[in-house]
Amino acid sequence: MEQIIAIIVFFIFGACLGSLTNYFVDCFCWTPRFRSPWRVLPLEFIERLNSVSIPAERRKKKKQTGILEPFAKIWLDFVPIIGWLSLSRIGTRLKLLSETERLSGLESHRFWLRPFFVELFTALGSTWLFVWEVQQQMLLPEGIIVRETWETVFLRFCVHLIFFTFLLAASLIDIDDMIIPDVLTIPGTILGLVLAVCFPQTFLPVTEIHNEVVLTSPRETGKNPMEYYDIQRTVTPKSVPLNIYSPNPVNTAQHKLTTQIGKIETTFLLSLLWSFWCFAMLHRVWYAKLPFRKSTAIFCRWLYRSPRTKWFVVTAVLGSVGFAIIVSASSAAAMGLLTALVGMASGMILIWSIRLIGGSVLGREAMGFGDVTLMGMIGMFLGWQSCILIFFLAPFAGLILGVLNIMTGRTREFPYGPFLCLATLGLVVAWKPVWTSMESIFELGGFIISAVMFFCFVLFGILLGLWRKIRDRLTT
Repeated sequence: MEQIIAIIVFFIFGACLGSLTNYFVDCFCWTPRFRSPWRVLPLEFIERLNSVSIPAERRKKKKQTGILEPFAKIWLDFVPIIGWLSLSRIGTRLKLLSETERLSGLESHRFWLRPFFVELFTALGSTWLFVWEVQQQMLLPEGIIVRETWETVFLRFCVHLIFFTFLLAASLIDIDDMIIPDVLTIPGTILGLVLAVCFPQTFLPVTEIHNEVVLTSPRETGKNPMEYYDIQRTVTPKSVPLNIYSPNPVNTAQHKLTTQIGKIETTFLLSLLWSFWCFAMLHRVWYAKLPFRKSTAIFCRWLYRSPRTKWFVVTAVLGSVGFAIIVSASSAAAMGLLTALVGMASGMILIWSIRLIGGSVLGREAMGFGDVTLMGMIGMFLGWQSCILIFFLAPFAGLILGVLNIMTGRTREFPYGPFLCLATLGLVVAWKPVWTSMESIFELGGFIISAVMFFCFVLFGILLGLWRKIRDRLTT
């Protein structure tokens, strides 16, 4: 009975999250829209709706009066999911208006279909995610005997629910306007940072691994004791949150956070990563066709005049001070903070590199900067290991859609942000089998993986250049 009540509660809660998502999408789009019932319609548009009259031929079929009843929102319109069925009555009036008289977001008489399915999807998805993560605990790695507490599992589910809401809103806006606004990614990134400090246990679960000193032979008097000991890698059937060293042991790192020098080094690294994010959020202009000296002068002048610069400088300074306090107070919070910021920087560097390589080779913008900030937010919640997996998973969805566009003869460009979000959702849901199969690769360490990624970027640039030459040859 308790499980059924919980499912009903999260179905309703998910529907409310969907309603909030639809409202954010309408507010934060490049051109604000008025689909959500929580958006206030302009008075002139309401007067336009009330002045609509039904043509004579339709009046006979429907046996209605010549003038429709005055339009006004009712309480049923604000109820998630059901409210869209009630708001569909606007579609009757929209059919009788010309396209120039309609509002943004209300161009079609079927405007209510997508938001209806969004709220239905979030309601069903929240319920299913609760059963998957909390009741069945399907994210835990194989062979776990010492399980996490129910509070930790439920808290991770809540974090994922909020995280997926940000991703859904970003995807819908990217589909509508081919842009991911900073008003979503900046609060989402800061929220991920706060959650990493307060609840570091909400990172995706992995198996605990540590090094142990094992006696290999009896000690002899007068001999070096370390010659008779060996370091053995031990796997404990216990679930621990993901960190920057996973799946390798964190013994050395935890000891480093207890020393004064280690705390100073960690604080400096955290401040450097946070400053990198603040710099990426600035309004920057770089003219590659101009001489380097002149481009640098314009770049610095633009930063100096931008009102956004001072706010992010203050953010960088306050963040560095806060990091020093956190590192001194708690090693667990410091590890969570380090995991989140390294994940954020890794995600941004991956997409930023593709953006720079594609732009320089193709001579045009290959990917928007909103995808860079979106990947930074994803890395803040999931860590650098997940960013690499998402980086390789997302193009498969893009490739499928690209082939379909070619087969149907369409040439319209499509946004890449929804593919990143879809790959993120798939990774979190299928975390157990994915991490089990990829754990041995991540054991190689970050340095080797970085070298492999660098080689992949070089190969990507070469292949992109060959594709451009082939395309130019075919078009001439």
